[in-house]
Amino acid sequence: MNIRRIKYFIDLVECRNFTETAKKNYVSQTTISQQIAALEEEFNIQLIDRKQIPIEPTKAGWLFYGEALILWKQYNHMKMSMENFQKYNTQSLNIEYAAMTDIQSLLKLIPSFQDHHPNIKLELNKVLLKDIAEYLQKGIYDVAIAFDSEFQGKEDIVTYPLYKGRYCAAVSHHHPLFHHESIAKEELYEHPLVMLNPTAIGNSYHLMIQHAIEDGYQPNILRTADDVETELFYIITENLIGFFPDNYQLAYLQDKVRLIPLEDSHHTFAIEAGYLRNNTNPALPSFLQQIHIGFSNRP
Repeated sequence: MNIRRIKYFIDLVECRNFTETAKKNYVSQTTISQQIAALEEEFNIQLIDRKQIPIEPTKAGWLFYGEALILWKQYNHMKMSMENFQKYNTQSLNIEYAAMTDIQSLLKLIPSFQDHHPNIKLELNKVLLKDIAEYLQKGIYDVAIAFDSEFQGKEDIVTYPLYKGRYCAAVSHHHPLFHHESIAKEELYEHPLVMLNPTAIGNSYHLMIQHAIEDGYQPNILRTADDVETELFYIITENLIGFFPDNYQLAYLQDKVRLIPLEDSHHTFAIEAGYLRNNTNPALPSFLQQIHIGFSNRP
């Protein structure tokens, strides 16, 4: 398979237009059309519905798109690793994370690690939480930093605890609970909620609902959001309550939103570093040793 065709297909799905895809790749529209047709011939299935405007992937096309994204990431991972070794005689270690709260404590270890291992280049990549385990299992990244819920049931993934905490209620300054020092469960579930949707946070969405049920309540989730920024928008503009980790930094919104502790709630979390048990990257043991040293003496 020509790997360039994979990139053309990904761009076409995201641009929804042959002309724009051609411009993005500095080739002719005819080239894009021919390469997509060659993919469809190779797999003997229609991937793009050309009758739709803008163009739309078929069901098979959407399936192909998901696999193509992973393949393209794997290719670029391999290419970058070989280029780093060739140019700088360095090894690469690719780390994935989903949110800044995942890597706050880890970042403190990086300067020391780089001082002791100048021949190892760390690459940091932000991905959707729902993709964390899959990308790790498919070898796109070497280490994942994420909520423990994303590693549960994955026997091929080894984990190391980095941080344990509790969720807080994120409350707007217009909300009647804004001035509370803590919020009881019965108070919390009287109000409508906003959450990140399952397509963004995967298992964590269902785990939050499970925790609410364990608290004795069925949560009233009025809205879902694709990202934290949108979630905060709904918290502020619609007076909805969101769930945020206790280590989340709200620096630029402190006068608009407060994180208020929940009383006697099952809404807890843990952040872990995960890696494949059979990962053969020679840079991985050094990184794991640094994590062990940095976190073994935590209070």
